[in-house]
Amino acid sequence: MDIQKIVIVGNSVALRNRPHNNLTSKNYGQIIEKTLNEGKEDGIIQVKNLAFTRATMYDLHKVYPEIINNYGDYYIINIGSSDAATREIPRWFADFLFSNKRSFFVKLFKAFHLYCIKPNRRLLVKLRGKRAWTSARVFKQEYEKLLYEIQHNTNGKIICLSINLPGDRVEKQIPGTYKNYVKFNKIIASLCEQKGATYVDLDELTPENHFPDGIHFSENGNKEVAKRLLSILKKQLK
Repeated sequence: MDIQKIVIVGNSVALRNRPHNNLTSKNYGQIIEKTLNEGKEDGIIQVKNLAFTRATMYDLHKVYPEIINNYGDYYIINIGSSDAATREIPRWFADFLFSNKRSFFVKLFKAFHLYCIKPNRRLLVKLRGKRAWTSARVFKQEYEKLLYEIQHNTNGKIICLSINLPGDRVEKQIPGTYKNYVKFNKIIASLCEQKGATYVDLDELTPENHFPDGIHFSENGNKEVAKRLLSILKKQLK
């Protein structure tokens, strides 16, 4: 039996469905897998989702062996929102807050973040110079490296999704994020053109209809992304 594999690489945008409904919520990877396998008798399409929460380009080093060793026929890359968003705290502090440790100091710093830092997020973002966790230079280097590693170690074709452009609510909380997302999307589009990857522009999707929390897709959003990906995949997957 012929088995073809699609590998998704990214952050929680490729996983979540907001608001979540246990009965109906499916991410676009699940929708793609179900749709492509409907009515098939001579083969199976597997979707392997390697996305994980808060992943940045640099974090992908944790799953590089899995990315390559899955030898996907297609790779869908959906990352960048965690890299490009402006931040009120540096990455090392965020890693400490979201660690699995349950020490007194972790609880203390979580309380400090909740009651002192978070209410002043907008001001602190500005005081930090509207800095993101990943600079545009590093993002480009790491994204290009990912494309290179996939193309030189597998026969997989690559599809890259643009970063969801934030609405006014997100931009109000973390100013400068919209500008960064536009900049990083231009980097992704340029690298796709250079490396022969397919760029899927999602700029016309809106928070109101497709990602209500400003980041993660809703059911409608996941269906829309799946629809666009399926239009590409159905032409080439047997």
